[in-house]
Amino acid sequence: MKKFIYSVFIFFTAALSCFFLSACKKEEESNKKEKIRLEFYNRKRESYAALEKIINKFNKSQDEIEVFQNMNTNADTALRIAAVEGNFPDIVELGGLQSVETFEYVMGNCLVPLDEMECVKQIKEEYLPYLQYNSHIYQMPLAMSFEGIYVNRELFQEEGIGLPDTYEELCQVSEEILRRGKIPFLFADKEGWTIHQNWECIEGATRGNFESFWTDVAEGRTSFTEDAICRGSLEKLIDLHKYTTEEYSDLNYNEALAKFAEGEAFMMIQGSWAYRNIMDMNPEMNLELIPFPVDEGTQQLVTMWIDSSIGISSDCKYREEAEEFIEFLMQPENLQMYLNEESSLSSLKNSQNRAKYAPRVHELLESGHAVMDASWLPLQTSVIRDMDIEELMPDADSEEIEKYLDKYTKSLQKHKELYLEAKEKRQ
Repeated sequence: MKKFIYSVFIFFTAALSCFFLSACKKEEESNKKEKIRLEFYNRKRESYAALEKIINKFNKSQDEIEVFQNMNTNADTALRIAAVEGNFPDIVELGGLQSVETFEYVMGNCLVPLDEMECVKQIKEEYLPYLQYNSHIYQMPLAMSFEGIYVNRELFQEEGIGLPDTYEELCQVSEEILRRGKIPFLFADKEGWTIHQNWECIEGATRGNFESFWTDVAEGRTSFTEDAICRGSLEKLIDLHKYTTEEYSDLNYNEALAKFAEGEAFMMIQGSWAYRNIMDMNPEMNLELIPFPVDEGTQQLVTMWIDSSIGISSDCKYREEAEEFIEFLMQPENLQMYLNEESSLSSLKNSQNRAKYAPRVHELLESGHAVMDASWLPLQTSVIRDMDIEELMPDADSEEIEKYLDKYTKSLQKHKELYLEAKEKRQ
């Protein structure tokens, strides 16, 4: 009997203990605050890994906020749909104000002003004018970009050919490479955005900032057709196609990077954002990016843009928490992780530039010949620049160029008021 009573006592004691433990656990779980989840929408696939490292570091640094990174194959289209549906992501990666999409999101009140954030004080002062709209800053800049010609130094060294300093030398070098039965250039002509960027690379090397010229076109003082720099740079781009083959110009962006990384051509016009992709494909590649060479006797420039930036959605329910993440991201030691991974130029006072593959660009920076730009074109005009230009490649004649530039001019002049109003609010 005693044994039975003792067993019953043990059973009830254990049950009571389980009850109290369960109750304590439930109370602990009920007291535990659920984390606030914030979506970080990233359009730029090249930066996914670098940003993921910073996001993981932030998530581990505190217990109240969880940021998750989201991407979409058709990134810009998905973001436009989200804007129309009023479902803009909490935090979004964008280009600078020169980007049609970014400017429309700012004008459309999709983003909130960030002027009061502490990290604004760390932005390099020379970049501030290119971030402002209606006297407010809507984006925190991560890095700066520039364009030029990627050169495979190993191929040049094998052939005993020096890198060109002028446009005339570029043509001479290309002729010699072609004469030796090799491919001087390859082009990603399957995608209009890469063609227009090649064009602006050539034009920007002489012009620098585009805004005053575009204003003159909008107001009818000149045209894209009449302007020697504009038309001449487009003619140069078309002319350079004689230094390639159909196979090496009929490529999309990824195909072009892959073939260049494999050493199938000596040169490729592209931007600083492509460097990491190329080196990931061929880590041993002896790669350099040079400014597009200008005509002999002309001042060499390089145009720079805000490459990647971060904004907060006006639909975000947790603005303070989103700002907390951005403050963390913009801390010099964290942003440096991004710059190191991306091999980019810094936007902050206390961060180090990571673009050692472009020594000539650094020289232009130090001499004051690297020119910032945030010029914006209305969507209708931008479509002509970005898409219709495909029809000119690879061998448009003078009449076709004239027709294209005339259409481009008429579009900007048609949308003059929108362009001038936007320009006014950016100053």
